Amino acid sequence: MSGRQVFKYLKPILLIFISILKILPPFIRKFLFDLSSSIPTRIGVLIRYILIKSLAKRCGDNVYIGRWVVIKNPEMLSLSDNISLHEYCYVDAQGGIDIGREVSIAHNCSLISFEHTFDVHDVSIKYQPIKNKQIVINNNVWLGCGVRVLAGTVIGEKTVIAANSVTKGELEGGYIYAGLPAKAIKNI
Repeated sequence: MSGRQVFKYLKPILLIFISILKILPPFIRKFLFDLSSSIPTRIGVLIRYILIKSLAKRCGDNVYIGRWVVIKNPEMLSLSDNISLHEYCYVDAQGGIDIGREVSIAHNCSLISFEHTFDVHDVSIKYQPIKNKQIVINNNVWLGCGVRVLAGTVIGEKTVIAANSVTKGELEGGYIYAGLPAKAIKNI
């Protein structure tokens, strides 16, 4: 049975668990999500889905979150349907992250929706203000392993980002991007 079929079958039961979990304070649900990070197999995937669905700003159906994924500020994270976040990804949604449908995010990717500033000369960079900038990943996008999506990035529909690329700014849909910074290398 495929993951989508399993999800469709279990959805009514999952919704009950999600409703019950929402009674708990967010800090407890975040703690449980972090604890669930090491649980393997489909059971771990179901537990992580239930927890992120109870925490995220929006979470669609059939969202796969692999082991050891770190998600900071989930209340600013919007996930559509049929998304996969594979092992060892780091997602900080402080500035807001919106991920469309049919998106695959390979292992070791980072999505960081804020930037450090360094304008004040008599204050250490570490202690200067942070500037939040939303990340938008549209429908039908594939991020290869090790991709870094920086604050303010908008990735257009039907786009592939090659492994180990760094994205910044607006990336038009319908292309394969690669490099540091990522540049369009081929039309899809």
